Amino acid sequence: MAEKTARFTLLIGAKVGGNAIETTETGQLSFADRLAHFYKLVPGNGIPQEIVVVGPWTYTNANVDAALHDSSIPPWTKLDTRKLTANQRNQHPDELAHVRVLAHLPEGVKRAARIETIKVAGQNVTQYNGEVDPARVVSKATPALRDELRRALANDYPSKPFLASYWIDDAGRVRRVLVEYKTAQGTPIAIDGRFSGFGTGVDTRLPPARSIQDITP
Repeated sequence: MAEKTARFTLLIGAKVGGNAIETTETGQLSFADRLAHFYKLVPGNGIPQEIVVVGPWTYTNANVDAALHDSSIPPWTKLDTRKLTANQRNQHPDELAHVRVLAHLPEGVKRAARIETIKVAGQNVTQYNGEVDPARVVSKATPALRDELRRALANDYPSKPFLASYWIDDAGRVRRVLVEYKTAQGTPIAIDGRFSGFGTGVDTRLPPARSIQDITP
């Protein structure tokens, strides 16, 4: 996290009714500031979602499909998350925390088992397995991050300790985190996140103001 920024790839898979469903996310994010740029492919939606986070503002291309049929509709929206109620926050999950929490999961492991070390792009990367305690993840974070990590953990992971595999390079950076579990309803979930390109910055350029609609309540 001392590198401040990274590129990421996140794959989230589930098996519902015997059918495999997968969401793909890629982009850039900051560990130091609320800055991020995401691209998402969601099952059932042929148009990639684009999301830019700048401080409390979240910009998305949510209207792009409607704008293709009506040129008077701005293709982008912006939302001031500071003005959301608790219920509205549940409808608009924190996209940045959703990815950033992955890099914090290893801090919630008390006793890690070292598995193996392999070469990745010329660097040694070591795999560890361990049980993640969500409460420990939150307590190890800085006070400013605890609320966002607590919400992200509640949205994406079991409330009780869960198993995870993670890979750390020689510089102490989290390169990959893999979590597999079943929901209370028995649905298998797999979350596979990978980090690279540390310190490269985050591109938060936006379309012209005329292309953005403010949807803040």
